[in-house]
Amino acid sequence: MSADRTPVTVVPLDVIVDPENEEAVEAELRALQAGAGTSVVVVHVRARVVTPRALHLLLRARGRAADAGGILCVAAPGPAARRVFHLTGLSRVLRVAATVTGAVRRNAGAGCGHPGSASPRSRAIPSPRRPGPPRPARSLSRLARPDRTRRP
Repeated sequence: MSADRTPVTVVPLDVIVDPENEEAVEAELRALQAGAGTSVVVVHVRARVVTPRALHLLLRARGRAADAGGILCVAAPGPAARRVFHLTGLSRVLRVAATVTGAVRRNAGAGCGHPGSASPRSRAIPSPRRPGPPRPARSLSRLARPDRTRRP
């Protein structure tokens, strides 16, 4: 099934998820996932801040989608929000992209639309290193700070 013909449901996430509203947000997301009837759900994170609670909520939603035979992707247009996903290592797990279209594309294995984000299948395989003696490692002494604790 191609990415163009796969029905997609977009669920907006406009609030900052915190302990007071986490249960309500998750219940609403669960209801939208159940009623979607599609195999691909894209959560459109519009909040500028992505909290640890939101990350856990999205991971649980991903698990529910996988159990139902579907896929959950995340579209995060804010650079700060995307950075949180990248720093936590969840950008690949949750298939994070900058746009909804990019998230759908990423689901199809075509990368998220950013330069250098092609799918692993389309990346060039690096040529093997030429045989020969090992190269000497570069010294990191140029990066070391001078020892100022010694007295002359």
